[in-house]
Amino acid sequence: MVKHIIIWTLQDKCFGPNLVTIKENMKSRLEALNGQIPGLQSIEVHTDCFSSSNGDVVMEAVFDDEDAVKSYKQNELRLEATKDVVVPFVDTTTHVEFEL
Repeated sequence: MVKHIIIWTLQDKCFGPNLVTIKENMKSRLEALNGQIPGLQSIEVHTDCFSSSNGDVVMEAVFDDEDAVKSYKQNELRLEATKDVVVPFVDTTTHVEFEL
């Protein structure tokens, strides 16, 4: 199994009245991918990061193997979800992958 962790830092423009909605949309849209992509065992999105954190939203995903991670990154469902709820709001992205 492989764990894939992404940490997103949101753009400054997000920190206003729409912040909760932006984070909720990221969480619901990405977690909706559970059971939709071959090799993806689970996705969890965390939106309540402490102010001492280096990011604003974290996604943890577990995959069958490294090939499943590579396939996920090119999957149309994932690309569509991130195009709508991640790309317009994220300033920086950091990720790490490792074998469990």
